[in-house]
Amino acid sequence: MRKNILKVSLIVLMSSLATAMQGQIVVWSQNFDSETPGEYGAHLQDFGSVPAANPDLQIVSPGKGGTGQAYSFTFDVTAGTGNDINVQGATLEYPTTGNNTNTYLANYWIEFDMAIQGQTMGFASIEVGIFGPSSWIFNGDALKYELFPSNVPTAGSGYQHFSIPLDKFSPSGNSGNTSLVPTDSAMSVGFGAIGYPPSITASPETILVDNIQILLTNHPVTIVRPTMHEVPAKPGLRIFAQNYSQLYNQEGFGTVDSSQSWIGATAASPRKYSVTFQDFDTVDGYTFFSQFVQNSGGVVNPYIVFVNPNALTWRIVHQATGFTSLVDWKTNAANFTPGSNVLTMVTTSTNGRGTWTLTFSNNTDGTVTAPDGTKGSFSLPAGLDAQFADPMTICFGTAPSADVAGFGQWLTLSSVTITNVNGVNESDDFTKDALLNTNLWDPAFSLDPGSVIQVSTNTPYWVNWTIPDPQFGLGTKADLHNTSIPWHRPDYYSGGAVTLNPVQMGPSLKWVLIPKSCLPTTDGTTNGPVSSKGFFILSNPAPTQ
Repeated sequence: MRKNILKVSLIVLMSSLATAMQGQIVVWSQNFDSETPGEYGAHLQDFGSVPAANPDLQIVSPGKGGTGQAYSFTFDVTAGTGNDINVQGATLEYPTTGNNTNTYLANYWIEFDMAIQGQTMGFASIEVGIFGPSSWIFNGDALKYELFPSNVPTAGSGYQHFSIPLDKFSPSGNSGNTSLVPTDSAMSVGFGAIGYPPSITASPETILVDNIQILLTNHPVTIVRPTMHEVPAKPGLRIFAQNYSQLYNQEGFGTVDSSQSWIGATAASPRKYSVTFQDFDTVDGYTFFSQFVQNSGGVVNPYIVFVNPNALTWRIVHQATGFTSLVDWKTNAANFTPGSNVLTMVTTSTNGRGTWTLTFSNNTDGTVTAPDGTKGSFSLPAGLDAQFADPMTICFGTAPSADVAGFGQWLTLSSVTITNVNGVNESDDFTKDALLNTNLWDPAFSLDPGSVIQVSTNTPYWVNWTIPDPQFGLGTKADLHNTSIPWHRPDYYSGGAVTLNPVQMGPSLKWVLIPKSCLPTTDGTTNGPVSSKGFFILSNPAPTQ
């Protein structure tokens, strides 16, 4: 039997990646002066604005400084409870200069000038996207960045200049592959507005953009040495807020069984939904969601709550003074996030760790009990039985929700227990599981694969490090003084049974969970005796095996 390493040390080695480059390199540019004024044939889509936003793209005059032309993205906005805006537009594809052969995002940045006409967009963020050939939002290669309302120009104030490093963008699209951006042969650049719900009253609203450039740095390339940490891994189900393109993007999992409704609960047979947290130590505003959504098809995906007309959400939110629990819901509101029907704050607790329980004693009345025993009650309006009857799936997820500091944060579940429902009464102790039980849980609710990670007694260590980390790789060995044994990748020691894939969680860290089978042996072989001590290294070049 393999034993845990008793002593683990960390080392970072770095080869010089500095290469002198002559002059400033413009990879891609567009000022729209050569385009025909009027309607502009490019990517344009309304992703479920309520009511419809009727987006439009035009080439208009003048551009910045009162000369030339500019890209004009116009859309309608209607204020009010239950309304939202989610529109995107993008340029045509234009070829790159052919000089964009450097593969490191940290060596590129995008510049553009932007102005707002209409009303200051305090209601929404603006999303900037960079797309490869034939790519668009949810397909192919894409990078996305969110300009939060405080950074968006004030309406009527003229053009504001933006310069954003590409390593601040997050991958998007089915491939999740950033290696082809910015090294593609052609690109398009998009701009969109997202708000749930908007408070703006002016309509139409216009985003003007001019002088877009993607540039390669004209300074020697210096890769900052990554900082690495080893952390003991405690058994449980960890959920990372991996995605960092939107504050409300969730990562998590859903129930496989779709007969989880509370409708039919009685005082004698209440329906209970319990979640136990091992760790819930994170930034203010960070939120855990339990979302009840009708699901006749039984299929879970990241947009199931948003697109479904009926959903109830139980939220547990980290606050400066502790943790707050709230319940809200929506009915007959497809393409909308629950939140307009927020019930009175039901529970406040100083401690997030431990068991939280949502209990229904009938179809409308419920309580929330916190780990310290604090209890609050709520009542739903009568007559919602049909909207919340089975088939119903529960989707559990986490999201930053209030602050960019939540990107990359995480929490760990010890267990989930569901009792007295019509379908499967779920009961899973994650501290005893070797793998996620996919007979009970579907991780497809996560926007990004790899966000939900089962930690077991067979996975004793986490290793994380800062990015960018181009051409760096993780290695391990038992004895620093034995030069006859090279550094090996941790998965080398598993003899091919394990392949480790570090995942970027949020904007600044990569994480990888180390199984016992990937700990080093004293003789450096895959079948040798496991060492009682070991070292991790992050080096460039990376170990070859």
